[in-house]
Amino acid sequence: MSPKYRPTREQLERMAADPWATDREKHAFDLVYRRGWAHEDAAAEMYCSRSTVDRALASIRKRNI
Repeated sequence: MSPKYRPTREQLERMAADPWATDREKHAFDLVYRRGWAHEDAAAEMYCSRSTVDRALASIRKRNI
């Protein structure tokens, strides 16, 4: 398992403003980074797997960091 990722405030602002983010990526970002939910809880809310949430967040990070 990789170490927990902690973005800076500037990185969070760039990720939140990403014009290319899909609806799923935006929803995962909102639940995990804005509301502070665990990945498992976000996955349950979104009716998907934890790995789907992880991939959505990784996709946003890759484009914006």
